[in-house]
Amino acid sequence: MDHLPRNVRHVRVRMHHTDLVGAVYHGTYFDLFEDARTEVFRALGYTYRDCVEGEGRLMIIVRAACDYKRPARMDDELAIAVTVESLTRVRLGFAYAVSLAATGQSMAFGQHMFAFLDAQTNRPTSVPPRLAALVRATPEFAVPSTEK
Repeated sequence: MDHLPRNVRHVRVRMHHTDLVGAVYHGTYFDLFEDARTEVFRALGYTYRDCVEGEGRLMIIVRAACDYKRPARMDDELAIAVTVESLTRVRLGFAYAVSLAATGQSMAFGQHMFAFLDAQTNRPTSVPPRLAALVRATPEFAVPSTEK
């Protein structure tokens, strides 16, 4: 998978991803989004540990959404593209486009909005500076010009 853009991760649908009708269970998509985002940032050299221990921040989800287009089935290979929808002083929004890897057919579209807490006080704080800089420096994220 070295030929993939840095913001795309592939996953094969496994039995534990599916529901009784054989499609990917709707809640599973949020796990897939998390896994893709985590691995994209790990490949860029930034981990959750860096956020907590290195920058003293906790990431909390304040909004999550998913639009389901088509059912993904057992053994389908999915491509999950992670992009940044918004970056402000205090929030970071991600979008996830899920497609069939073989055909590019759209399967689902998801979103997460994160806020950040100071790891010591649990009080709201800004986006970690190193994370914000990494997002701005990664062309695949294409941060909108509405950044505040």
